[in-house]
Amino acid sequence: MEAWGSLLSTLEHDEIESVFLAICDHRLNHIYPTTAITPLEVPRHDSAISVASVKDEDIAALRPTAKVRSQDSPSRRTDAEEYPTKEDFDNAFWASTRQNGIIQYWAPRHTSSPHHNTTLATRTPNISRAAHQSHKGCTAVFLSAETGSLAFNHVAAGVHKVLCWDSNPWSIEGLRRGAVKNRWNVQIRRKSQSRCKSLGLLPKTRIVAFEEEDEKALARVNDLRHKLPPVRRVHCGSTTTSRKSYAMAAAILDPELGGWVYIQEGCGVQEVVPRSIEMRADLEEIVQTLDRERGYLGNGKIDARKPVVEHIQRTASHTPGVFTCSIDIHIPPLRI
Repeated sequence: MEAWGSLLSTLEHDEIESVFLAICDHRLNHIYPTTAITPLEVPRHDSAISVASVKDEDIAALRPTAKVRSQDSPSRRTDAEEYPTKEDFDNAFWASTRQNGIIQYWAPRHTSSPHHNTTLATRTPNISRAAHQSHKGCTAVFLSAETGSLAFNHVAAGVHKVLCWDSNPWSIEGLRRGAVKNRWNVQIRRKSQSRCKSLGLLPKTRIVAFEEEDEKALARVNDLRHKLPPVRRVHCGSTTTSRKSYAMAAAILDPELGGWVYIQEGCGVQEVVPRSIEMRADLEEIVQTLDRERGYLGNGKIDARKPVVEHIQRTASHTPGVFTCSIDIHIPPLRI
């Protein structure tokens, strides 16, 4: 960003205006591509809010495409067969911003913007209560970290270790750049290092990012558990639905202390609370199954754990009648 400041300081007013017009034109022609949103053909009130029930096809329409690329890009593209090099990273256009005092980096032509709902971002520091409940501290896990915006809020709140997963190398590079700029020690496990058996976790490391699919997260966490503070919070992902991640999230949490599962879900206007209750019931069944497999239940000495919905927040609405909701569900500790 210093280079841009130096350049603009040497230009006349009309030249600066031309630069910004060219940038705006470029962004309009190379925007982050997403699947088209299917309109809901339902009656609407004067308030412009639909009363229709959300359908699976409506939620699917909100999901972004798996790969992000610009067809007319003069720079090299990220294809499955072509992994970005250090030169690609260095020559790419990077944007940065500061939110809640935290610096974030992202490559607009290869990843989505890291901006999140402001109230959601400011609420995440409340996790500090979990960070200080034990002298061992705590660990947070992000199954779809993207460029690390929410993960960074947890680091700033005092969470001792934050583990992140994302299969997009551009997201991981943006996360790395942001962590370095915020002066947090970060370790990156690139896709080329995925065959390494174990990770040498350094004591001063605050963030560990894995450039791989989140299906490997549970095995990774189990391998590192003896080196980590207790895992007290798991973010199931930032896609429109986190349903497939419930079981993994519950298994990743500390087996005895429990913690919080953060779920993001697309819900109809009138289905937010019922869907949250349904999620809680699903997690209760998963947790009790895990406790039986671990030998905690069945001896009559321990009561079955019952998760509790602690917070529901409507973070966005991209189509009439459908909200993207963030739900925090607390899984209580074992009472031995």
